[in-house]
Amino acid sequence: MSKDYTKLSDTLLMQECSEDNLRAFNELFARYFESLYKFSLHYLKQTEVAEELAMDVMHNIWRRRAEIQIKGEVKNYLFAAMKNTLFNHIRKKQLATVDIDSLGELEHAKDAVDEQMAYKELEHLYQLKLEQLSPQRKKIFQLSREEQLTYPQIAEKMGLSINTIKSQMLVSLKYLRENMQEHVDITLAFLVCYFLK
Repeated sequence: MSKDYTKLSDTLLMQECSEDNLRAFNELFARYFESLYKFSLHYLKQTEVAEELAMDVMHNIWRRRAEIQIKGEVKNYLFAAMKNTLFNHIRKKQLATVDIDSLGELEHAKDAVDEQMAYKELEHLYQLKLEQLSPQRKKIFQLSREEQLTYPQIAEKMGLSINTIKSQMLVSLKYLRENMQEHVDITLAFLVCYFLK
């Protein structure tokens, strides 16, 4: 009698995937692709790009199936991966060069270098502003946005309530956005990479 993959938990499906079970991956794909696509579409407003990025996330799950170690819920892992993919897509667009048809090649190259330098300056500014947060807020922010931990995981790790984590994140986000508001290039990245869970 064949196994009914629709009744397996996400964790068991990932385990089966790690053993090269394509049917388990197909079930995982069926469960989450549509949600990842809609999540991506909500921020990009471009159907084809949103679909492509969601496909990339799922493809990477299969490609890296033997090495992925997921602590916590598979769903949280997938959406964290989707967030990172969105951020990287937008960052690449920010660093994209101007239309070569409208400028000479030298001007084109200069603009590319200028944009990369501007991005590095903005990244430096972001790190400076992050250092101005209180130690607790900085730690919470980094655990959420850089280590991709969920609010419950952060609360447990730091011995704080989930409501405290949420309120501290709100304060940190508000501070960073207000202090970087004049930097239009980075604002879009913030909206995708640092939106509230």
